[in-house]
Amino acid sequence: MHVKVSELVGESPDGWKGAVQSAISEASQTMKNIVALEVMNFTANVENGRVVEYKANVKIAHTE
Repeated sequence: MHVKVSELVGESPDGWKGAVQSAISEASQTMKNIVALEVMNFTANVENGRVVEYKANVKIAHTE
């Protein structure tokens, strides 16, 4: 089995779990057979002392 790995950034206004799901949802539109996910980093944008957007940098493994 040949596995490819792609890096993406998912974003969500609701939390890091939503950001990870956003990345998977986006990836599944063009990648077939997603088999694994590795979260590399969590970050967030802050405005006026409040988190306004959560981001998750992920690596997604998929087969062709």
